[in-house]
Amino acid sequence: MKKKISNERKALYYIGMGMTIIGVILFLSTFVVAFTGDPFLMMASGRNPMGNSIIGFIMIFIGGIVMNIGARGAAGSGLILDPDKAREDLNPYASAAGRLINDALDEVDVLKKSGNDGETEEIIKIRCRECGELNEEDAKFCKNCGKTL
Repeated sequence: MKKKISNERKALYYIGMGMTIIGVILFLSTFVVAFTGDPFLMMASGRNPMGNSIIGFIMIFIGGIVMNIGARGAAGSGLILDPDKAREDLNPYASAAGRLINDALDEVDVLKKSGNDGETEEIIKIRCRECGELNEEDAKFCKNCGKTL
């Protein structure tokens, strides 16, 4: 069930990162020009030096949005309001962060459905000290490495 982030989303993320870096450089260039006080640098472009600062700030803002959409997907970042699609978009992050709680419970079989009434019965698992495998409560040996529990 583990999904990879698509190449399109990776590209969108890196484009956003590039926009943010260029925006920071443009934003900071205004301060470099102001601190040096070099009139040649101030007038070399032939326009107001504060323009770079404004353009840089806008690029930082848009780059951050593009990075967020690239990293989390359109639904995962909140651009599209679809909970199912958001869950799908955020699946790589949920897997890396220990999965969502229901996914984690399903993965280790802690809760087991019993019958059609939807009730759940708790199952106790014992973790092997040697390999970390989860074993049944009444197991005497690990099902993975065979060591005594």
